[in-house]
Amino acid sequence: MMKTTSRNITLLLFLFLGLLCRAQEADSLQNKLQKEYDSISLLNRQLREQLEQLQVKNERLEEKQKFYEEKESFYKIEMMRDLRETNEQLLVEKDKYQRMSDSLRLRLNETEKTIIRTNEELKYTQRRAQDAEAKISAATARKKKVCAIQGIAMKTFRTPNWSLAPDKTQDGTVFYKIINKNGGDVEFDYTAGAYVMLWDLTRKHEAVTDSISKRYIDIKKFDQEFSYSLGLYVGFGGSNLFKNFYVGPSFKFLDFFYFTAGVNVCEYEMLTGVYQEGSELPAGFSLNDQISKVWKPKPFFSLSFDLDFISYIKK
Repeated sequence: MMKTTSRNITLLLFLFLGLLCRAQEADSLQNKLQKEYDSISLLNRQLREQLEQLQVKNERLEEKQKFYEEKESFYKIEMMRDLRETNEQLLVEKDKYQRMSDSLRLRLNETEKTIIRTNEELKYTQRRAQDAEAKISAATARKKKVCAIQGIAMKTFRTPNWSLAPDKTQDGTVFYKIINKNGGDVEFDYTAGAYVMLWDLTRKHEAVTDSISKRYIDIKKFDQEFSYSLGLYVGFGGSNLFKNFYVGPSFKFLDFFYFTAGVNVCEYEMLTGVYQEGSELPAGFSLNDQISKVWKPKPFFSLSFDLDFISYIKK
């Protein structure tokens, strides 16, 4: 009996010890669980705070997104309006430039016509300029072989002008005598003709050696700037060109002056027959019956000019 009781007590003791150990383990487990719970609660609180922060950020992001969407929509609207205005302006500009293009095309056509007409006129002007230059070159050539000259000739015979003048005798009888109204031995006449150069007398300037520098120096004298020549002159004079001829040697000096001395052959109305200058013409006689046309050679001197050369000398 005693053994059974002690055994039970021992079992109870072991059981109590076991329960005590279990209680300690339970307390330890409970403490551990409590710590884990506290840790989980803290973590949960932190997560909740982070979630709230994320919600705030999300709300801000949503606001920004909405703002950006509104801004983008506004920009799109503005862009569409700008595009529409730009398109309208482009249409206006297109119409404007189309009109300008049409106007420029018309002006281009007119300009092309003007250029063609101007080119033709230029060709004609160039031909005229070339002809004018040829004429000027021919007129201003200092050593022309043939040139036309005009001037004044002095001949030693005056063209007679016969007439009748009344006179009286000692007894008072009136009679008519033959007179020459053109008295004198010298007459001036306008001449025009051609000069043919036979010898060129223009002096060539010579090169003179400078003894100091041993160089050649061209020394030009005044008369070496002009042309001189000797030739033959044939011309006409007065109003009756084919009845008044001049011929003789001519000397050209200072480019356009010509001095000529020769023979003038002219047809004059001369008295023929019995009655001469100063004779009394009997009554019933006509002066025209006493006049006939006669060719007479007379010496002359003339000074002539090359008027073509003078006319172009300053052009």
